Amino acid sequence: MRVNSEYNKSGQTKIGVEIMSISLFFILLLCATQVTTTIIYVAYYRNWVTKMNGMMISMSLGMSAGILMGTILGVIFHGDLFKSTIYAIMIGLVVGFLAGLPIGLPAVIDGILSGLMGGMMGAMLGDMVAMTRPNAIINIIAVLITMVLLLVLYAAEESIRKQANHQILSFFKYPFLMIFTIVVLFLVLNYIGPLDFHFLDKSGH
Repeated sequence: MRVNSEYNKSGQTKIGVEIMSISLFFILLLCATQVTTTIIYVAYYRNWVTKMNGMMISMSLGMSAGILMGTILGVIFHGDLFKSTIYAIMIGLVVGFLAGLPIGLPAVIDGILSGLMGGMMGAMLGDMVAMTRPNAIINIIAVLITMVLLLVLYAAEESIRKQANHQILSFFKYPFLMIFTIVVLFLVLNYIGPLDFHFLDKSGH
């Protein structure tokens, strides 16, 4: 993925993002898989999901997606906070809406508002740290969001198991092995870096 590099009107130094690396692709794929799996899982067992748990799930998914994508887009579109904020808010809104849709209107509203807030915060965070440690902040946020999404899926599974009177699909027969594998993958990919950056000065070099 190539992103055009532009300059601020004041001539400030900006980051140019050349390509999407393997680790960033892995982060996006893992996050999208977790979010999609949770939404489908909750939609399938929606009759056994309480309103409170449904609101918690939609809020968590919307906020997590907004923060992660906002941070990444804030780094990519460093210097153009408007663009990164709008894109991150839209992603957070869509995820929050889809997560709350199987539960009801209160969960939809909760998910939308959480996605909006997460998108704004993530975009500001990414834009602020883009000139110092962009790879580090993306890795840190990605690890935290991955763990949060695992906990959300686990909470949804436990809630459904308590309400349902029959056997349900379980993703957490070996939860510690799953978490250990993801942590090891992130540690390995940390040496690659989520993005390949070059720094542009006022002269464009």
